[in-house]
Amino acid sequence: MTPRRILPLLLALSSTLVAACAGEAPSAFDEAAAETGLDQPAEAVPEEGKADGVEALGPTIGNGAATEVWAVRNQWTDTTTAEARLAGVAWSANSGLDWEQKYERWVGSLEVIPRAGYGQTVRIRTPFGTRTFDSPTLECAEFGMFLRATFASWYGLPFFLTGWDATGRQTMFAGHFGFVNRRGETIARFPAFRTAYTDYTSRWREGQAWPSDSRLRGLRLGTDDAVQFLSTDGTTRGAGAYFDEMFLNKRVGYFMRLLLLYFGSVNLADSANMYHASPESLRAGDLLLHRWQRQGIGHVIPVLRRTNVDDTHFEVAVASGSMPRRQPLWEEGSSAREEFLSDDAGGPGTAWDGSVYATLGGGLRRWRTPVLSSGRWRNQIRTTDRTNALADGDTAAIGARLARFEELLAQVSPEMRRDAAIERITNARTHLSMYPASCSARTRREDAFADLYSVMSEYFGTDRAEVDARYRTLADRVFAELTYEEARTCCWNSSTAAMQSIVVQYAEREQADAAARSMCVEPTIFRAEASDLMAGGDGYGRWRTFATSIGRGAEWRAWSEDETCAGRAVVGDHSTGRGLETAFCSATGPVASDCDPAGGNDTTARATTLATGTPINARICTGDVDVYRVEAGTSTATVILSFRHSAGDLDLQAVREDGTVITESAGTSDEERVSATGTFFVRVIGYSNAQNSYTIRR
Repeated sequence: MTPRRILPLLLALSSTLVAACAGEAPSAFDEAAAETGLDQPAEAVPEEGKADGVEALGPTIGNGAATEVWAVRNQWTDTTTAEARLAGVAWSANSGLDWEQKYERWVGSLEVIPRAGYGQTVRIRTPFGTRTFDSPTLECAEFGMFLRATFASWYGLPFFLTGWDATGRQTMFAGHFGFVNRRGETIARFPAFRTAYTDYTSRWREGQAWPSDSRLRGLRLGTDDAVQFLSTDGTTRGAGAYFDEMFLNKRVGYFMRLLLLYFGSVNLADSANMYHASPESLRAGDLLLHRWQRQGIGHVIPVLRRTNVDDTHFEVAVASGSMPRRQPLWEEGSSAREEFLSDDAGGPGTAWDGSVYATLGGGLRRWRTPVLSSGRWRNQIRTTDRTNALADGDTAAIGARLARFEELLAQVSPEMRRDAAIERITNARTHLSMYPASCSARTRREDAFADLYSVMSEYFGTDRAEVDARYRTLADRVFAELTYEEARTCCWNSSTAAMQSIVVQYAEREQADAAARSMCVEPTIFRAEASDLMAGGDGYGRWRTFATSIGRGAEWRAWSEDETCAGRAVVGDHSTGRGLETAFCSATGPVASDCDPAGGNDTTARATTLATGTPINARICTGDVDVYRVEAGTSTATVILSFRHSAGDLDLQAVREDGTVITESAGTSDEERVSATGTFFVRVIGYSNAQNSYTIRR
């Protein structure tokens, strides 16, 4: 296991940088704040108010209060009551399961489906007849809370989270009883849900029209929560519309909106709400938290599957939201496994500020179970789970979980690890193609590159320079990793795909100009620049001016503080300094001056043999063609051509010995790939007589 030093960039922020796991559009939170009278999200509970290891005290309040969202009619431990014996969304009648086990079954049964954009997500089955819905568009902590609160509301189970209202200097609770203090009194001006909104649960029957609440339907969590399948009439629908479709009890929809706006990853890392669980006990419904600081940003990854491979080993599948909001992205196999081996998942290493990761609340965490005792709600660790709970102060046991997960999670082949890392890189690039200011995607890509460096070095004898030459693109250099707290770019979640295109076009023009002078220059990183800030700009004048020069000025957006920005006062964004990648001009490899460096390999008869794992650096000149022989036997061999597209477009063909084309790759990126079996040849061709240097490998 190679611990990774994850810097404070990632995947999650609230509107004030203290609670949720992703950026919050000010308009949505400001609207909620004006309604509730509380203008800050909940912080973690101060140390003196934390749990004693077994239980955390909640409010004194019972059923029927005006603030109530749903009445409690079941307990999580019930197995033999009339409702507990009924069939449900993922269990049969008389199952003998308690509600915690049923929650695990439901989460584990979510159907994997294609995701809008790329990858896969999950579909959610409801208790209401045949109604199912693709996942909502959420941040990472939001998805974890959404799953738990949704299930609890459907089946009348107790649920609450504890937070700290720093403005009122009091503990606040958000749950089935609404938003209240320890005495059960309403916090600020939060709604009296029971009297303000309607519950249609007892009125609706299968086959009837679904009741709707027009106000709820128009509410949003931010500008990035669009639900595509509900936005079919030309109106963009967001989280409110999704909640309107999901809940007969409209109180739950209103509550869910406020819960997700006011609570986030810092609260899930709080022992008042969730406790550390042992690796052996992992189950669907648990949350994996990545934490690199005590307050503020973090990443929350819900566990959706545990599949036992044998008596000792198991595999996991997870799905997580991100910043900006997205449909949760499904990961399994090696990709999911790596999430549990990252040092910021409660590992023994040291965070950016000198803190030990194991003290920051990260790692595998499990929900506490609410119990009403003597009129007071208490968030407890169930008796049956106490042997699987780790004490908050047991730093050694918490940190040791990474090594244990490495033992327990089923091993995968080096090829699978390599491919999983490449897939994660590709997914991060896709996210950046839509949101080029996303610091979370930049860091996810670099984390994946760290894994790729490791597996390629250990199993394929490939050093970092060669990995970068093979796999890094120009865009990877342009959208370099930034330090969150020292980068205003990281606070800007409304960047667009059009802007990404403009930035990349600028980089290609920059490289083409350098190539024309027979020079190599490091690409300009897309970030706020000190020179532009000092001149009174927003930091991005270079790209705004370029956009105007190519007739795309209207597509460029000015920087906006989409969340409270710690990096606002820094004059120019700072990169992380991780220094994982090889310098650009070194990683490109030597530029061949000979147009036929392999000795005139311009026909199949004179082809150079391309051996597995031995890349060849070469150059195409005007009118030239290079041919390589590939011996694949009965297997399929993939040949990869890497080059800088901005310096000249190259194409790749797979052909038979007589020149018959098997397949070809003629894209417009920095890489072309072809695959074939048996003995075949590949031809490197300059499109429209383009000339360029390249690396070819199999």
